Amino acid sequence: MGALFGLLTSLSIGTSDLFGRRVVMRCHVLSAMVTFQGSAAIVSLAIVPFVPGSFASDDFLRGLISGIGLGTGLACYYTSLDRAGSAVAAPIVATLSAVIPFAYTTLRGHDPPLIAIIGAAVAFGGLGLVTAGGTRGSHVATGTAWALVSGLAYGVGLGILVDLSESSGAWPGVGQRLSSVAAMGALVAIRRLPALPPPEVMGYAMLTGVASAAATIFYIVGIWFDAPATVVGASMFPVMSVLVGRAAYNDPINMRQAIGIAAAVAGVTAVVAF
Repeated sequence: MGALFGLLTSLSIGTSDLFGRRVVMRCHVLSAMVTFQGSAAIVSLAIVPFVPGSFASDDFLRGLISGIGLGTGLACYYTSLDRAGSAVAAPIVATLSAVIPFAYTTLRGHDPPLIAIIGAAVAFGGLGLVTAGGTRGSHVATGTAWALVSGLAYGVGLGILVDLSESSGAWPGVGQRLSSVAAMGALVAIRRLPALPPPEVMGYAMLTGVASAAATIFYIVGIWFDAPATVVGASMFPVMSVLVGRAAYNDPINMRQAIGIAAAVAGVTAVVAF
């Protein structure tokens, strides 16, 4: 069951990419992010009564801080998708968002097995193939830079959650979304951008937020059944993102990148399975 919910998490992320990329093609990514995170916040708040746990101020604060990282990560991720496509963005973000929390838990005294260490090395090797395999004129360098920032932000945001107590339920997730939408809203105001996407893509923006919140719901439920299997399943999201990018947006993928994607996914799986 854990693996099933992990795969549903990956599918939800791929679905959010499907809708979200349509939005960011029509407006500034920050304007899109306000609606993405706002609708996700509403869904996250709605599920609080259904997740066992109670409000804890320290865990809620961790969620708020985490939301800054995750909001930044998502904004940079969509920017990378727009610049270089899913074959470059997804593996980089997935690897960093898995390896950074892994490194943090190691520094806190956990002794990872050799397979996890090897997995991290394989994942980074895969990233080298992905980024080196881009074709000329595809803005791979720019997309890679945005993906690296995204992965770092995601990794820090997720690492902060390592110390959450199980008794806090879904409240840290609500904190994530609230701080994220507040940060994106502030940036939109500072830069005097439109607060919302154009009306013709507003539906897609709402669906992106719902899919993003669904990913969190599936992840939480999966953890109840089998945490390691859930995390492994969720780490498969680069495959979903690349398939969506190829099918819906005609993202280019060459053989070297395909091998790099496979290596990155295999490495991430080894890291998160420890």
